[in-house]
Amino acid sequence: MIYAWFYLLYASYLLKTRSLEQIQTILIERKLKCMAEGIEQDIEEKLELVLKVNRFYFTRTACLENSLALFLWTTSKGEAINWCVGVRLAPFSSHAWIEVDGQPVGESIDHYKKIIVI
Repeated sequence: MIYAWFYLLYASYLLKTRSLEQIQTILIERKLKCMAEGIEQDIEEKLELVLKVNRFYFTRTACLENSLALFLWTTSKGEAINWCVGVRLAPFSSHAWIEVDGQPVGESIDHYKKIIVI
């Protein structure tokens, strides 16, 4: 659980101190170092831990922070996954999520169009 807390803190730090372009560069560099594909069951377990830690975190976090924390944690273990950001138009909404082998982990992303995939 300490890893989930650490990577949620790291994700929050990046989002508050870096532009999206800078974050993309960091994430691409991390992903290029990965040697294996992420295993969906392991990713789901990590997601559950991030969501548990989220309840006790000192600020509000949402899908962007949670998915970024999960991406950072998983790639630190050398496992490649996709970090996605998308939008829905009617009604307008944005969302961020993690994918393994092109499939979203732990959620449905119906009607969202991907605008960023790393």
